[in-house]
Amino acid sequence: MLEVALVFVTCGVAVFVVNRLAPGHASLGLSMALVAAVTAVVAYWDPPASKPLPQRPVELRDAAAPSETDYASSDSCLPCHRRQHASWHEGFHRTMTQAVADETVLADFGGLTLYFDGRPYRLFRTNESFWVELSDPDMVDRALGLAQQGNIEEAQRFAAAIPRVTRPIVMSTGSHHYQLYWYPSGNGRELYMLPFAYLIEERRWVPRVSVFLTPPNLLEPRKVWNRDCLPCHATGGRPLYEPGGQGTPDTWLAEIGIACEACHGPSAEHAALNRNPFKRYGHYFSGKPDDSVTQPRSLEPTRAGQVCGQCHSLHTQYNGEDWAASFVDSTAYRPGDDLAETTYIVQSKTLSESPLMEQFVRERPGLLDEWFWRDGEIRVVGREYNGLIESPCFDGGAFSCLSCHSIHDSDPDDRLKADMRGDAACTQCHTEFGALSSPHTHHEASSDGSRCQNCHLPHTSYGLLKASRSHRVSSPSVEVEVSTGRPNACNLCHLDRSLGWTAKYLDEWYGIDAPALDSQQEDLAAAPVWLLRGDAGVRALAAWHFAWEPALEASGSGWQAPLIAPLLDDPYDAVRFIAGRSMRRLLGLATFDYDFLYPSEQRRAAAAQILQSWIPDSRDLPPRFFSADGSPNAALIRELLAERDDRPVHLVE
Repeated sequence: MLEVALVFVTCGVAVFVVNRLAPGHASLGLSMALVAAVTAVVAYWDPPASKPLPQRPVELRDAAAPSETDYASSDSCLPCHRRQHASWHEGFHRTMTQAVADETVLADFGGLTLYFDGRPYRLFRTNESFWVELSDPDMVDRALGLAQQGNIEEAQRFAAAIPRVTRPIVMSTGSHHYQLYWYPSGNGRELYMLPFAYLIEERRWVPRVSVFLTPPNLLEPRKVWNRDCLPCHATGGRPLYEPGGQGTPDTWLAEIGIACEACHGPSAEHAALNRNPFKRYGHYFSGKPDDSVTQPRSLEPTRAGQVCGQCHSLHTQYNGEDWAASFVDSTAYRPGDDLAETTYIVQSKTLSESPLMEQFVRERPGLLDEWFWRDGEIRVVGREYNGLIESPCFDGGAFSCLSCHSIHDSDPDDRLKADMRGDAACTQCHTEFGALSSPHTHHEASSDGSRCQNCHLPHTSYGLLKASRSHRVSSPSVEVEVSTGRPNACNLCHLDRSLGWTAKYLDEWYGIDAPALDSQQEDLAAAPVWLLRGDAGVRALAAWHFAWEPALEASGSGWQAPLIAPLLDDPYDAVRFIAGRSMRRLLGLATFDYDFLYPSEQRRAAAAQILQSWIPDSRDLPPRFFSADGSPNAALIRELLAERDDRPVHLVE
């Protein structure tokens, strides 16, 4: 009845206006036309209840079918939310998962053959279809299982008889840094990952294990999309395995990729209700919230952050029963709910809250090292929510992901709000520091040393072949660095200074007591020590910072190359890749004959070439790492390399 009343009121107002503006007989025709137009619009936008809302879910052949739940897909958002739909559409959330097509596949499938673990994979295409010819993957897994059990001869006989099969490439993951590809396993709607990644900037294929920081020769289990990726890389996903992940999956989803309803919740009801423009604008002008959909920005901060935290966190279930059930249906959380009711966010200090996580840690004592520094701070990308909830700012109750980030009012690259660049992200709350930058930072106001995030959100998280900012707000501390192995912000910028130097100024400027340091920590520049002696994760962070522009401004750029050179032959593929990229950025070596996948002998030859051609800049040389004539201190470099932390490091992004 309300809609009918609104129609008559609108028509009455329209007739009155027309008669005032065009009195006389001409007004009758205009009035009738206007009434007819309004009535037609209402009839279109408010269809009979029996008329179903058009559903255009994205179907993924051989992978998943549309879900029968209350999702409507992003197409239903477009008519009313064009600007928001456009900002989402241009971002990397949407393209995290895509069905393959000419416009979505970035890699070369032009009839080339790649090799992994001695087995050939032939990639080719026919018209708009993409294919891989490979050894039957399930039989390969069986052969590997026999070998792991010690049945070497039986494994070899079995491997020799594995047939070649051809499978379609049906889906991709990623579109920003690299792209991964999936093909049907042959078991229901289950998908396996191709063991290669395509590096987008470099325009090349590499083994998938090379783009992640994994120990050399680590034999990882095959990646299965339905179990490993579906909950966060698609919207409204339901794995539909048997409990525990067994059997033939009949996986369903609402939409490929991270779509509107991943953050706003299932929206079929919302779309149906708001097809009537009077209802829609009634909400707008009344200021009353539309509770048929979730608006993250309208939630209280804790719940708002949880919308991001459902995926951007290291999490699991509280108990084994919920874990087994998650292989059947992973949609227990809906945006706006309390995430803690269905999901355990892993923190080393709260493990007792999840008997399931305690069990995992008992079975694999080094498990937490795959994600955390020794004090429990998250050290890998994609888990930013774990850092947020351990920040002092979060305890105040007004701080969430949406304090700085936005899907719809931001750059697609990092989703920072347009007005949150630089110090604004911090001074929006810490207003007392807005005009006191230099007195507080003891750096020039215009310098990178006065940027809040460089001190309080340093690049101590690893992932995507680079260093990324921590999302646990903290202050520089030499004591924390010594006790956890996590590089401190000061020495990540001042690459040529020691921990003793940093501790002295933190004491003088901020009253932070200097910890007891040994002679090496007092005298040797800390960053080169991390680079040469740290574990693989620390070496990767240091190698990235050695070509970071703010660090080069603070510590000069004429001395790093000889110290990076040994990492060109590092045992870890990812460390070598980062070291090679930093070397090129430092020296501009467009024709540098080095590939991080070269055999070791060629990698060492490339390092030797660098040392032979390098010309020192005597103004920038940190003491003890270089002799008086500017030559590298080879004895000290060998000593630190001999002390390198070679424990296996596996950082799971």
